[in-house]
Amino acid sequence: MNNMTHFHPDEIMLLEFSAGTLATAPSICVSAHLHFCSQCRAQLLRLDQVGSHLLSEAEPLEVEDDVFDAVMAKLDSPAESQPEASKSRRDYPFSVGKLINNNLVSQTWKRLSGSVDVARFETGQNDFEVALHKICAGGKTPKHDHQGLEYTVVLKGSFSDESAVYREGDFLVRQPGDVHQPMGAQNGECICLSALSAPIKLTNPLGFLMKPWLRINPM
Repeated sequence: MNNMTHFHPDEIMLLEFSAGTLATAPSICVSAHLHFCSQCRAQLLRLDQVGSHLLSEAEPLEVEDDVFDAVMAKLDSPAESQPEASKSRRDYPFSVGKLINNNLVSQTWKRLSGSVDVARFETGQNDFEVALHKICAGGKTPKHDHQGLEYTVVLKGSFSDESAVYREGDFLVRQPGDVHQPMGAQNGECICLSALSAPIKLTNPLGFLMKPWLRINPM
């Protein structure tokens, strides 16, 4: 929960997050970033206060009694018991730890390349594949081109590419057409949360051989 993050979601994303209109997968990534970034938490608080003021001036809307009763019953119901989280899981941001504790993520890392493992989440939406990616110390990912949007939050360690070094809490957005080759830091593994809307495309001429492993599975 430091204040050393250098890459952040833009104000429009934070505004949509505050209003509850940001889609599920980007919201998970923004929430993970907020765990680390006091600057964005302060900005979100200001946006929430503005939203609260506007809501207080809005005309009330009548609802049926059964709708109100259903909402209150949901609020009063006890939280579902969760299995005891390991220390490593408790170190994750709440949005990530909750998914793991709910057993909505594969408990086994799967090899994606010689340096990268992946563990995919189930998130109840079909627009993005949400997953953890682990780069081994000093490992290089294949150089690749993005064919869709990708949101990434560094959860542990750091990695670099041709543009910058990315550390814990940094929030990255890749646009279609962005080409890069991430490399893990030499001093330890790097774990990132990512939300990917389309498969990546390897720039290597033989990249088509890995195509079956690069499919995404939004769920």
